[in-house]
Amino acid sequence: MFINKLEIEENGTTIQDVNFHRGLNLIVDSTPSPDTEGKPTSGNGVGKTTVLRLIDFCFGGDAKQIYTNREQKQPIVEVQDYLTNQRVLIRLTLSGNPDKIDSHTKYVIERNFLKDLKKKILRINGRSFSSVQKFIDQLGGDLFNLASGAKPSFRQLVPRNIRIDPPAVDNTLRYLGNYLQGPEYETLFLFLLGISLTDRAPIVSKLRTEKDFLKRLEAQPREELALALDKNTDDIRAAQLRRSQLNIDPKYSEKLKHLDDLKYTQSLLASQLTAGRLRASLIKDAQKQVRSKKSLINVEELRALYGEASNLLENLETSFEQLVAYNNAMVEARSEFIGRELPNISQKNAELERNIIASQNDIDHLKADLSKLNTTQELEKVSEELGQLFEVKGRLSSKIEQIDDERKKVSSLNDELKRIDKMAFSKDMKERIQEQLRQLNRHFYHFSQSMYGEDSGVTFREKKDRKSGKSYYEFYVFSPNNSSSGKKQGEIAAFDMGYTLFAREQHIPCLDFLLYDQKELMHGNQLVQILHDSQEDNIQVIVSILADKIPEELNADQWIVLRLSQKEKLFKF
Repeated sequence: MFINKLEIEENGTTIQDVNFHRGLNLIVDSTPSPDTEGKPTSGNGVGKTTVLRLIDFCFGGDAKQIYTNREQKQPIVEVQDYLTNQRVLIRLTLSGNPDKIDSHTKYVIERNFLKDLKKKILRINGRSFSSVQKFIDQLGGDLFNLASGAKPSFRQLVPRNIRIDPPAVDNTLRYLGNYLQGPEYETLFLFLLGISLTDRAPIVSKLRTEKDFLKRLEAQPREELALALDKNTDDIRAAQLRRSQLNIDPKYSEKLKHLDDLKYTQSLLASQLTAGRLRASLIKDAQKQVRSKKSLINVEELRALYGEASNLLENLETSFEQLVAYNNAMVEARSEFIGRELPNISQKNAELERNIIASQNDIDHLKADLSKLNTTQELEKVSEELGQLFEVKGRLSSKIEQIDDERKKVSSLNDELKRIDKMAFSKDMKERIQEQLRQLNRHFYHFSQSMYGEDSGVTFREKKDRKSGKSYYEFYVFSPNNSSSGKKQGEIAAFDMGYTLFAREQHIPCLDFLLYDQKELMHGNQLVQILHDSQEDNIQVIVSILADKIPEELNADQWIVLRLSQKEKLFKF
């Protein structure tokens, strides 16, 4: 899918109508470099990068990125008020044709900035959505064939096509920075290569919870419990023998046996309830531990601490809040997976509590009936002893059963992981990955040669995760020399364009447009080469750039889709 048009409406009136085409599309800040007094005139705030952010907003990006000062991390109140008070609506139109809207593949996305649910607009092809998450799920399903809750998520895939902030503008493959770990990047890259593997992360989390639960259950070893149960069984037989030798009424004896059974059953229920409460507690602890990974760093304190640092560090800081959002979304998904058993456990615990109360009522009624009968002191003593022995038997039997069941669960999860790992790290799988990379690198080599005369490619290796000890595939770029910032920008563009052609060949869901900010570091010749390559291979590249950084060959209306300046800003206020 290509981007055909971006429209900005203010109270129903169109104030910007930007049309895009195949090849290179430039959004230019034409603010003069020096003013009449020779002082530099900043182009910040005219809206060239905001155009890219509005496109990202239409793909589920956070509204705050539109009206937040990137340096001070504070909302620009006048912009925020303008977007809401003037009912600004953003409409993005895509289709399968880059040069004109194809009616058969036309795809229209609309969003506004209002928070009132009755006035909020989240629409795709005229269909409204009640929440941003449902809106994003629909985008993921339509554009990448993603199921709801699937990994990688839609918002993990999009930053490769929309490189606005660090780390996406600085990293070819690890474009989400350190907010995804090795195994999670593995899932992401295998998806990009068109290779499907079962996501192991939820299974590992589940296994960790079950092992913790088993460890609590085995505080008293199973072998010790089994020996105690054997002795308990012998003690019950001895007590029953002594009671049978007493001369008692058969009806009384029958009621005593019923009382023993009730106490045994109640003991089993109590043990099951204790285990259920323990399991619920462990799951909640696991959720709390996962949620604790949400970043709670005070951005303002961090900014003040590094206020005198280099420009590079400032750029890294600029992306902090956005990356926190990626991390938090991933954490919430894991927390939901871990806690999916909680409703059933809570329901079962409540049922056990009701059954224990009912059992106690039956015991109390039966004791009352027995107390009315004439009994000997010895019979009462033996009966009390048997009641206690049956309660102990219930607890011991229940603990052993719980340990056995939990061991089966842990064993089953381990077997599942082994099965997945066996398939994931088999010779056939490695050969398949190698072949997919070979096909990808054919295009990567081509574009890297045309842009900066060197061969860059992607390769992989097997590594072990330090925390879990589980193996995963690490993907990385090999390049003879990309030490300069300009060359790195060329490498990123070469990879993105190469991947687009690869995905088309392999019929892997892929967006046909690439959005770039901060390309001023690229040599002019590289931008010219991007123009030629994107035209030839039918790739859409949209770049926001300062006017004085545009090569003469590109400084033409044919390639410039929008000119902005201090006098002609994106938003008309």
